[in-house]
Amino acid sequence: MYSFILFPISLLATAVLAAYSPTCSNNVVTYWGQNSWGGAHLDDPDHWEKPLASYCDDSTFDVINISFLTNFNLSGLPVLNHAFHCETTYNYTNTLHCPDIGKDIKKCQANGKKVVLSLGGGNIYTYGLGSSADGQAFADTIWNMFLGGTHKYRPYDDAVLDGIDLDIESGEHTGYPAFINQLRSHFSGASKEYIISAAPQCVYPDANLGSTLSSAWIDNNYVQFYNNPCNLANMDNKWNFDYTSWDKLAKSNANPNSKVYVGLPAGSGAAGNGYLDLGTLKNGLNQLYTSYQSTFGGIMLWDASWYTNNQEYVKGLSDWVKSNMKCGAAPEPTSTPPATETVLYPTN
Repeated sequence: MYSFILFPISLLATAVLAAYSPTCSNNVVTYWGQNSWGGAHLDDPDHWEKPLASYCDDSTFDVINISFLTNFNLSGLPVLNHAFHCETTYNYTNTLHCPDIGKDIKKCQANGKKVVLSLGGGNIYTYGLGSSADGQAFADTIWNMFLGGTHKYRPYDDAVLDGIDLDIESGEHTGYPAFINQLRSHFSGASKEYIISAAPQCVYPDANLGSTLSSAWIDNNYVQFYNNPCNLANMDNKWNFDYTSWDKLAKSNANPNSKVYVGLPAGSGAAGNGYLDLGTLKNGLNQLYTSYQSTFGGIMLWDASWYTNNQEYVKGLSDWVKSNMKCGAAPEPTSTPPATETVLYPTN
């Protein structure tokens, strides 16, 4: 196992920690907030998912998607589920009020991380956008409650998240392109860059996100290469594994810098299939990176709770990706040019 030492602020000085860059192929993304390891180990709370800020103290992750906004486009305000991390609501509402998570968001951002809100999740939840009008109206709500707007009920207080992720696995879905377009209209006047990402299943096209991914602006496609026959264990089986279609999708997106990420389980119990030993996984990732470098963005790991309980594997994989997948040539300028951020990291 790896261990990390926290240094006092006075020792911050010389080392520079590279942050997420949309032009690079070595970004590492994870999801936080569902405690998937803890769900299978209810009698071992000491090893449950740690507070958000715990995953921002080293270079393992570049983007953390907070999961999930689970119930929306219903009567009342949207509803969050963060497992045991936050259970307090604003008075007379079902809207969580999570000031500690808000503080952690700011700490993560100060450490160079992007923190994004993920919408959807497994089909036990109730959500959907059935029309363009629904999508536009909901985008305004999201902007005001979680991003750069203002609202009476902001779950994370004045913390401003770095974007929106769509993990849509059920419900009406015709309104998501309009949702994204409306968000981008807000982004155009903002002082910071925002991420719009999606997490489709690896079966192409995705049943719930297919039309959105082919028609709306997408920065990152976190393709879930697990829980399906199209997982990396079947890379050599052309009837099951299809990466080329995702590569073509990214290349045809309105965003010339749209990327594909290889979504992977971060532990043996994190998914029904798709977990591979490091040697096999590195070989497969290297093949994909070599063949599809222009659209390869990095990897996505489900989920953060497994970092605590499978740390040597997760940290080893992240370090390998960052060392072996590089940054390509700078893309052509766009209306929302990508930025590279750096943050001072403590050294001794």
